[in-house]
Amino acid sequence: MNGIITRNVIRVVFIVAILFSIIGCSDNDENNTTPSLTSTNVVEVVFSPSGFGDLGYNDIILTGLEESRKRLGFDVMMHVPASVEDGIAIYNKWAQKTAKDERRLFIFASNQYESALRNSSVRPSDANSSVLLYETHEPINGVYTFRIGMYGAAYLIGAYTALTNKDESDYKAAVLAANPFDRNVDGAAQGFRDGFIEAGGADATISYISDKEGDGYNMPNEAYALCNRLYESGHTFFFPVAGGSNKAVYQFSRNQGVYTAGIDGDMSAYSGLMNCSLVKNIGSATKDFIALWLDKKEIPQHQDFLWDSGYVNVIYCHDWKETDAQGIETFKNNILGKETEYEKSK
Repeated sequence: MNGIITRNVIRVVFIVAILFSIIGCSDNDENNTTPSLTSTNVVEVVFSPSGFGDLGYNDIILTGLEESRKRLGFDVMMHVPASVEDGIAIYNKWAQKTAKDERRLFIFASNQYESALRNSSVRPSDANSSVLLYETHEPINGVYTFRIGMYGAAYLIGAYTALTNKDESDYKAAVLAANPFDRNVDGAAQGFRDGFIEAGGADATISYISDKEGDGYNMPNEAYALCNRLYESGHTFFFPVAGGSNKAVYQFSRNQGVYTAGIDGDMSAYSGLMNCSLVKNIGSATKDFIALWLDKKEIPQHQDFLWDSGYVNVIYCHDWKETDAQGIETFKNNILGKETEYEKSK
């Protein structure tokens, strides 16, 4: 299994390297030269500091951008900063420039930038420049925002996990969340817990890798240590909702032989003990937004994409099948109501 994992990861890194060579890409180095731009439409993206190569969120966005670029014809500039502060500095520099004969879209491809952007007064001064932030619940003045809610999909995974282990009366699961302040992470954590308990699971503990806002997403050592502590207390299923830290949970699954679920994309390459993955179709959401922006269509200032949007779903890994869980249809029928209930509580 480890050989399969290594080959999959190497292949993804190789694909990403090719895409970097095709699309203009830079970091926060002042000495970088700006790529030659040929289109009058330019999309500039700052990714989260965790980077690429994990088959997850950033890689899915990258693929969506490339597909959209080929189909719609615009230029892309990308940045993978070392920190959130560096990402904001890139944006500030961009906002100071004025679009002349072009239209510009700046994308913050992570809500790790939300707090800094919300507290900043820096906005582009011309009508041809727009800003988009992913994964925030509340509108921000002068910025387009949307989020893909995970409660419904996580609820289904929690129920499926409990139903496929219903013979174990004390079956315990653990959710490893980045921090207690990210409401999108909270939706996934609470959704999994609700589904797991309602389907007969004994307990689903929600534990946080960090107690600091905006933290916990790139802390693999801390995530692995937390897995150890939870495993020692009897938890034998792990559901990570922590960005780049998730890889440590998948590693723990392999090393200790415990089951897990994936998130963001199909994470089955990371562990043969993964029952299913919560897939966020952020690449499709990105493509659809850019298409509307290019066509100068009216776009809502803020959008919430939930279970019925088609931007989030569950896929089953390896030889696991939905039919393995007797009674799963009942929980599928409950998703919209449970998600509505959760959204109203926030």
